Amino acid sequence: MSNILQNLHQKIYRLETIVTEQKNEFYSTEKKYVRQVEIYYLEKMKEEHQFQILVVDFDFSDDDEAMGQFFKKVSYLFDEIECRVDEEGNITAVDNLFFLQMRWVKIQTELSQTHKGEAVDSYFSRVSRLLENENELIEFLGSYHMFGLLFNGLLQSFDTKRKRISPQGYTEIMTPVMDGEKMMLTISSENLEQTEISYFRGLFVFKGDLYEEGFTEVKKDNTHLKHSLVWIG
Repeated sequence: MSNILQNLHQKIYRLETIVTEQKNEFYSTEKKYVRQVEIYYLEKMKEEHQFQILVVDFDFSDDDEAMGQFFKKVSYLFDEIECRVDEEGNITAVDNLFFLQMRWVKIQTELSQTHKGEAVDSYFSRVSRLLENENELIEFLGSYHMFGLLFNGLLQSFDTKRKRISPQGYTEIMTPVMDGEKMMLTISSENLEQTEISYFRGLFVFKGDLYEEGFTEVKKDNTHLKHSLVWIG
C-alpha cells in the first residue's frame, strides 16, 4: 500500500468539517470549517514514510465572530506539520514538534493580549498539554476533524473486511467494494452504545493508487459532524 502513500506527493485536498448543533428542538446552528491542504512525500525511512502537510488556505464560516477568529488563529499553529506514517497510514511521529511548541508560544502571546478569561486560559492549557505529549498530539492530528481523513490507518490491503477500535472506544468496520475502476471502503460501526457516539459511518474512494475522496459522519449528544475530503489537484 506504500504506492497509495507515495502517490499523495504534491496532491492538494480540500478538507471540510460541518458542525450542526441542535440548541433546542426549534433552533440549530451550523458552522463550516474548510482547509486546503498540500501534501509532500519527503522520503521513506525503514518502514515509515515521511510527509510534510501544509494548510495553504483556511475558510471559517464564523470568521466574523470573536471566537471564530480566535480558533482560526489557533488553527495556524497546525498549518505546517512534518510527520512520519507507517505502511497502514497511521501517524507514528511528529518530526517538527519543537517548531510547533515555539510557534505556540508566539501565537499564545499574541492571543492573550486580546482574549481573557477562564475559558481562554483553559483552552491555552489544553493546547500546551497537547504539545507536551507527542502521543496525544498524534491522536489529535489523526482525528477526523484534523488530518484523519488523510492519515487514518486504512491505507493497507483492500482484500478483506477489517475492524479496528476507534479512540472513542467503538469499533469501525471497513468493507471493501469494487465499483468499476474504483475501490470503495465503506465504514460502519458497532459497540456505539458503550460510547458518547450515537451514529457513525464513513466512505473512502480510491481509483488505483489515487485517493480521491473521503467522508465520515458522526452524531453525539446534540452535535452532528460531517467531515469530508476531496482531491482537487
